[in-house]
Amino acid sequence: MSEMVATDPLRFEILGPIRAFRDGRQLDLGPAKQRAVLAVLLLHPGKPVPTHRIVDAVWGDDPPENGTNVVQKYVAGLRRVLDPDRSPRTPGELLALTDGGYVLRVTSLDTEDFRNGVARAAAEHRAGHVEEAARIARAALDIWYGEALAGLGGAVFESARTRLTEERATAWEAWAAIELSRGAFAGLVSELSRLVQEFPLREGLRAQLMIALYRSGRQAEALAAFRDAREYFLDELGAEPGERLQETHQRILRNEPVGGEPSAVSALSPSSPAFVPPDVPAFVPRQVPSPPQPWQATAVPERLFGPRRRGFPWAEVVAATLLPIMTCSVGSWIYFVYAAAQRRARRETITAIGYFAAVLTMITLMAINPSGLDSENFSGQEEAGILLGLFIVVAATVHGAILASHPGDNRQDRARRDLARQFALVDPAGARMAGIGRPDLLRPFDDGGLVDLNHAPPQEIARLRGITPYQAHQISMDRFTNGPYQDYEDLSQRGLLPARTLRGLRPWLICLPTELTTRQAPHQ
Repeated sequence: MSEMVATDPLRFEILGPIRAFRDGRQLDLGPAKQRAVLAVLLLHPGKPVPTHRIVDAVWGDDPPENGTNVVQKYVAGLRRVLDPDRSPRTPGELLALTDGGYVLRVTSLDTEDFRNGVARAAAEHRAGHVEEAARIARAALDIWYGEALAGLGGAVFESARTRLTEERATAWEAWAAIELSRGAFAGLVSELSRLVQEFPLREGLRAQLMIALYRSGRQAEALAAFRDAREYFLDELGAEPGERLQETHQRILRNEPVGGEPSAVSALSPSSPAFVPPDVPAFVPRQVPSPPQPWQATAVPERLFGPRRRGFPWAEVVAATLLPIMTCSVGSWIYFVYAAAQRRARRETITAIGYFAAVLTMITLMAINPSGLDSENFSGQEEAGILLGLFIVVAATVHGAILASHPGDNRQDRARRDLARQFALVDPAGARMAGIGRPDLLRPFDDGGLVDLNHAPPQEIARLRGITPYQAHQISMDRFTNGPYQDYEDLSQRGLLPARTLRGLRPWLICLPTELTTRQAPHQ
């Protein structure tokens, strides 16, 4: 590991909890938000990051009112830690402010050391230096000291963490391929068993485990490993294992030679956010499916996503309508708490709190000066409480019926969108052919309402909240003229939509690479 770590005075690490070292001494990076700001800059080393992107990454859907000033405060704190010899009145060289945003000039970063190490291992393997390739690849993997960006939450960090984890899994497959090529079968079994538990969706690792068992004389265990893999994929995805696993299984059944063939080694796309240089070997988890025929609904198993909800939500509307009446207004707030939990919307949360406060006010009024049981008249406070209760019943009944009849975002849709994004990250070509982000296509699955900015027609983009038909047309024309979008932020950078509108739409946007980009990427 020592040879993989650069000796620069200032070193940054994000392949675990975010850390910084000066001359081997760990620095105190300050409060959590300040570390998160540094993490955003380290995800774009040497490149300007606009302030609004930092705010979106660190604060998500709840940005501070004076976001620019808050970011400036945390940047000033980072400058004091990272560049203590700089005078407060002189411009920062290490962490500078440019027209495009803040730029962190990094000379030593663990992600770059990791990627360079994997590339060196691939070069050594091609040159026939198998032992050296295995040693360098393992040293590169040893740079990881935990979960990438550990402790940082939010959509931006989760996406970056997923990309880095995929890089790590691919690097483990490359290392295992090198070890298999030099005949280290028995010693690989325990390590590959651990990796399969850590990365259960990586078919390449499962195939390598089967090969290591088979070449160690443990054919029965190799076949049992395939049965375990098949049960897992059927239970989790509703799909049979891919061609790589199927072929390995058949060859083991026929007692044919099987090993880490060169054809099983490939490279990640240089255009991918999680880029490993083109000469890095990695097992292909499964081959890209062929384009679907007109009678085929999708290239993705139907059970990968939950069924699409159809029809009017009568049950929810009836429940929302009857609840205030049946509880005599006391339970008027219950449905709105449910709606707030499902939709994660601040408006519904405030509404639920408002109805709950109104119910408490009604109960308080009726308890202040209660009339006796033998009294024929109500006190003034009781009359006010009764009138307030009647108002709550009417308002909550009508409001709940309207809210229930317009389903918003919910937990199930968010889970489906997350699963669809993970599939698109692993297999963008398969996701594109499956119609992820294309609500205009007939599909037997639900991707949670995603809209692909690079492929969805303008009429579907115009259905998004806050986007007019004219803006949707401009988005469609811009992707044709200036090329596909790499990220939803491109809409703001190209002047198509304001950043505030994009923040509200972010959960529903995805940018799948175009077919041309996917084909050309490996040859760049």
